[in-house]
Amino acid sequence: MPHPRPTGLRPGRRALRLLRHPRTTLAGKTALAALVAWLVALQVPGAADYTFYAPFGAVATMHPAVSRSAAEAMRGLTAIVLGGALGLLGDQLLGPHGITLALLVGAGILVGGLPWLGESRSYVPLAAVFVLLVGQGDEVSYAASYAGLFLLGGVVSIAVNAALPTLPLGPADEVVRALRAEVVAHLRFVALHLDDDDCEAPLTEHGPGRAELRRRLSRAGAVVGEFDEAAVGNLRARRHPELVSSRSEEYRALERAVLLIDDLYGLSADQPWGTPVGGVSRELRAPIAAALRELADAIREIALDDREPGRRARVDDAVQRLVVALARHEERHGADAEALVVATVVTTLRRTLSALTPEGVRLSTGPLPKPGVSTAPSA
Repeated sequence: MPHPRPTGLRPGRRALRLLRHPRTTLAGKTALAALVAWLVALQVPGAADYTFYAPFGAVATMHPAVSRSAAEAMRGLTAIVLGGALGLLGDQLLGPHGITLALLVGAGILVGGLPWLGESRSYVPLAAVFVLLVGQGDEVSYAASYAGLFLLGGVVSIAVNAALPTLPLGPADEVVRALRAEVVAHLRFVALHLDDDDCEAPLTEHGPGRAELRRRLSRAGAVVGEFDEAAVGNLRARRHPELVSSRSEEYRALERAVLLIDDLYGLSADQPWGTPVGGVSRELRAPIAAALRELADAIREIALDDREPGRRARVDDAVQRLVVALARHEERHGADAEALVVATVVTTLRRTLSALTPEGVRLSTGPLPKPGVSTAPSA
């Protein structure tokens, strides 16, 4: 009897992948920051009863991005100071009563609505309640200890984060790779659809849907955004700036390709000039399909730091052939609905190719050629 094929990762690789996961790194740094903050707080005179606020500050302000840790520390401190001030005011005016507690919670929720407090907004009513109930008889000292030790934890968190910078390369690469595969699949599907002589049905009726493509784009945008944020103030990113720029540029290029695909789906479904993209004549559909295939191959194969025209030149040639076909069509029929649809596709193809082409790589950039004129890129 044949043995079943092993599935999944080997235990050793699985454990290694788990250890390298950004969440594991974040957990380790947060634990270290909390421990260091607590040990430092133990040395602060008069803070023995409230040392737990230091590790609390470290945990509350730790973030994968160094810059975000600093921002969260400032927001948290501001929220605690505002809440402490409310607690002191309520205790002085009304005393430690149930109605005071209710009023402070309500006022804290309102003050916490200030947009620049962000996720630290909940600290405002909490600090107000703590000052009122826990700091009885020594409210000012308690409020100062609360704010000071929280700030201490935040400073330790920032220091640990800066000393042990992380750059989530894996998640960024994974979502960009998934988006690239999705884009290539959609471009090939649209090209196949346009090659069919019976292709006037909307693109959304068959093949991959727009919803999955948009979901991939949204997910990639969020992860790459976090990656860019983590690079700010990151020593590793400063030593290797190409690690950041290459991933961000690739995402933006793929985003442009997604807009092209979305335009194609829109031209099929909305028919802004009364003609779907699949309803144009065969002489125009064929070069559109050829250009889309060349673009799909380029997106699948090229790297954005590749300085040779290579695949880009083949896409450029295919787009130029489409431009020639459009010019011939307009010469015979004028700027009719079909010409308007194809001109929209040409514009978006050009912009997508431009996003895939680094500065210094020469491709054709001239105006629409007349029929019969050579369209090869200049040497």
